[in-house]
Amino acid sequence: TKLAQSAGALTGIRGAIKVDQCMRTNIPDVFAAGDCVETWHRLLKTYTYLPLGSTAHKQGRVAGENMVGGQAEFQGTLGTQVVKIFDLVVARTGLRESGAKVSGYDSLTVEFDTWDHKVYYPGAEKMRIRITGDRQSGLLLGAQIIGHRKSEISKRIDIFATALYHRMKVADLNHIDLSYTPPLSSPWDPVQMSAQAWSKANDEFRNSLR
Repeated sequence: TKLAQSAGALTGIRGAIKVDQCMRTNIPDVFAAGDCVETWHRLLKTYTYLPLGSTAHKQGRVAGENMVGGQAEFQGTLGTQVVKIFDLVVARTGLRESGAKVSGYDSLTVEFDTWDHKVYYPGAEKMRIRITGDRQSGLLLGAQIIGHRKSEISKRIDIFATALYHRMKVADLNHIDLSYTPPLSSPWDPVQMSAQAWSKANDEFRNSLR
């Protein structure tokens, strides 16, 4: 970022270069992308600093297209991440409870434990899913999952990320036509079962206020 600053580029959060969604800096014909820039957050509708390889590739593609006269826009990050720790995989996307509340949402977070596939089929592993949604609108705000490395954790967090991208409600997850076979899932995928648990908890909360 020192090179950009010396050329007159504006910087912001943690010294990252300020860009618009076309990845343009304030300097004419100078673009920036990747870990050195602020990142537009799709849910928060503001800039943040989230240096991720997947984000950098998307921003780089936008910057490259626009350098040669294109009109591409970076659609924003959801902070989708996954990490393997020995035999465990931990993943997240969107907002956690604390971030949702700071952003003004009336948020509810529900944790749900289940098996990664039908338990009668050998090798089933437990997984825990945490969903955060808005109590009033039912809008999905974020999710975290922890489970065994064989439990398709990254696939399942990507379902949540796709739902967040399209601004879906938690209950809408039940309508997605997800694949099923006993060695890999259940007729209701764990993603959908956790959505049902969230909806039930939210209904109970709303009924308690009447």
